[in-house]
Amino acid sequence: MLKKIIAAIALAGLMTGAAHAGIVAQTGINGSFHDMNAVAGATDDAMKRTCVFCHTPHSAQDVNNAPLWNRSATTFNSGSYAWITPANAPITIMDPLIGPTRLCLSCHDGSIAYDSHGTSGATAGSVSFGAGSTRKISDLGTTHPVGFMYSEAQTARPGELVDPATGFIASPSTSLAANVFDTRNRSGLTYSTKKIQDTLYGGSIMTCASCHDVHNTVNAKSDTGLTYNYFLYAREEGSAICLSCHIK
Repeated sequence: MLKKIIAAIALAGLMTGAAHAGIVAQTGINGSFHDMNAVAGATDDAMKRTCVFCHTPHSAQDVNNAPLWNRSATTFNSGSYAWITPANAPITIMDPLIGPTRLCLSCHDGSIAYDSHGTSGATAGSVSFGAGSTRKISDLGTTHPVGFMYSEAQTARPGELVDPATGFIASPSTSLAANVFDTRNRSGLTYSTKKIQDTLYGGSIMTCASCHDVHNTVNAKSDTGLTYNYFLYAREEGSAICLSCHIK
């Protein structure tokens, strides 16, 4: 009897691990934070399909740049996007929803898939950045800008951005010691084979997908002992993701 109980516990543990295996970077969409069956409780009845929450092979939505899209296009008010840094004024936001961003914001618009930063909690429509500080997610001016030409940013900020045609995203398996790394000396970076321009929409425009691998396949694994997974192409440690493009 004891052996049966132990076997049952072991099996339950394996099933739990399998269900959430995708939370680890590069383990695929099943069980990842984009698998609604695993993390949101929005199950697909008995079929437990993962892709259906975003894609469908039949009667898909006709949304630009959306392969077999199974969601309505975002109703996000792009007019609320505004630069918060005066020095960025020369850079034109062509369309903050251009390319993959329009798909991302069909969920991440502040009303459905709200975000949580660090240890701060969040509620639909706003994010807590600590005691007494709440910012609306729908205000993209408080996030990294998207929908602009990378080359235009290079011109406006000379010497501060890596050439996208020759620069590579930092390796998804390398960390940087932030306290000893000279951020202007890029010899300390180990690179992947993915060029910056390969992550830009049309090879030129910054979008959400310029940093994030939504299907959890080639994104960065965190250092040993850390468990975050933000679907980023390079690690957070040592600001590797930031220093892939920024020279500071």
